[in-house]
Amino acid sequence: MKRQEWRERKFAEGAAALSRHLAAVGGPQSSVPTGEYYACPCCLRHYGSEALSDDTLTIEDVPPKSVGGRWLVLTCKECNNTAGTRLDEQARLREEQLDLLIGRPSGRALTAKITVGDSTTQGDIRIVDDALLLFVDPNRSDPTQHAKMTKTLDQWTSGSLRGGSMGFELTSRMKVVRARLSWLRAAYLVAFAALGWHYIDRPFLAPLRAQLAAPDVPLLPPLALVDPDAAPDNRDLVIVQDPHELRSLAVVLGRYTVFLSGLEDPQPFMSLASALSGSPVQPGRRQISWRGKRIPWPTRPMYALDQ
Repeated sequence: MKRQEWRERKFAEGAAALSRHLAAVGGPQSSVPTGEYYACPCCLRHYGSEALSDDTLTIEDVPPKSVGGRWLVLTCKECNNTAGTRLDEQARLREEQLDLLIGRPSGRALTAKITVGDSTTQGDIRIVDDALLLFVDPNRSDPTQHAKMTKTLDQWTSGSLRGGSMGFELTSRMKVVRARLSWLRAAYLVAFAALGWHYIDRPFLAPLRAQLAAPDVPLLPPLALVDPDAAPDNRDLVIVQDPHELRSLAVVLGRYTVFLSGLEDPQPFMSLASALSGSPVQPGRRQISWRGKRIPWPTRPMYALDQ
């Protein structure tokens, strides 16, 4: 399906679902434009069909396309662009760094400071098949250090010098908080696509939208568990019912399981974060037992609660 046709169809479906939601809850129809309209799920600003012709409403890849996402919902251009430049690039970089740590090829080299013996140069590092390859870039390195490294490697190869140490340090600085917010945003949009306006219109999700609007202001605690070894295409959506303190909506996106406030007896975000802060099994991982009811993963907007 062509992009414009897809956008028009999702606008019509979303507008109809929003109208049903407002009618069901007695929403203030006077506060939005008359006729058919759609609201950006991130900022909740309303748009008429003219927002399609001037590209104010855009297709959102969920999760970001750079980490394996696909078309899922419409968001406004401002929210989409802001997330792409401030959050999603950090999510992609974090994925590439995690891939490197577990030896999984990521398809793109990472910049690094490479050390051989007592010389240091700049270069790139990547995983190819089962090999870790280091590429020294003389154009980015001090000529003296580069010449010294080349001489050391030649001596090691010839056997005239006993082998020494080699190492690297990644130089692309990743902002963990912004990467975390990118996955939180993706989980929120998955929940919106699955459940609709009736879910995201609830007051307990307002702090999440406020956090996404101000990513550098610490408003929410971490709300995800990370499994570095999980398959990137792992997808699941579960209404967590037990334990009570973790009653939530769990959205599984590859390595990340993000916990959002649930449908019944929703727990505040601070309470969810407290329930997730158990003793770590190993660095970066936490073991938490929970059970719940799986619901269909949305490959398109379903608006289940707005039907």
